[in-house]
Amino acid sequence: MNKTSFFMEKAVEQYCKNIEQFILNNADAKKIANIKIYLKNQAEIIYGIPMKRLKSLFLKHLSEFDNLESEYIYSLINELFISKAYEKQIIACMLLERYYYKFQEENIIRLIKDYILNDIIINWAIADQVSTNTFSKFNNKSFLHEFALSDHYLLRRCSVTVFAEMPLTDEDINMLINNIRELFQEKNEYVMRAAGWACRNILNYNESRYFQFIDESSHLMPRIMLRNAIEFLDEDIRVNILVSSKEKRDSIKNK
Repeated sequence: MNKTSFFMEKAVEQYCKNIEQFILNNADAKKIANIKIYLKNQAEIIYGIPMKRLKSLFLKHLSEFDNLESEYIYSLINELFISKAYEKQIIACMLLERYYYKFQEENIIRLIKDYILNDIIINWAIADQVSTNTFSKFNNKSFLHEFALSDHYLLRRCSVTVFAEMPLTDEDINMLINNIRELFQEKNEYVMRAAGWACRNILNYNESRYFQFIDESSHLMPRIMLRNAIEFLDEDIRVNILVSSKEKRDSIKNK
């Protein structure tokens, strides 16, 4: 090991210790049970700090990493993710969101994909943080179609959640619709709900395209996906869509 590698390893080790101490100082064992329910027990280590509170507490510390070289930050993010601790992974997501521009996008994609496929990231909450806050900023999102075809439900979920909260261009809308179409046979509830959630965002940027897609595809969508996609429409419009989709489904069945 050369001197540079040695000092980087020691520096990252110290940062990890500082972050762990920060987490321990704010841990609340009474909240662990509720967080387990929220994550459907899909977390190996939980200290009892709800995500919103943790992000608020740690936000004031983020600038402390601004002068770190990219390899230090990358190594730190990696260590926090592989810890498999929920709160440490949230902080890793925060660091990734702030410093993603320091790394090649394909390296981040490969890293997160490997984390998911190798059970390092095991819950939808962490996958959502990466997709909505980091992947959404990438210039080239073509990798998301591969995610939509993945055997792993978290990658399929990422393929649509990326678009759920970001401003959408026409190109983004086309990509999102194509990915949702790949999920019409979806059976996983987390993926179906995410697709509906993302679909709702189209309405904010292209109302005619949203209603055109719903009209063409409502009967092809799993019901959970459709109900989430139209959740915030006026009740009369929502009921009309549900009735129409049922009639179309029944018509197909009876042919």
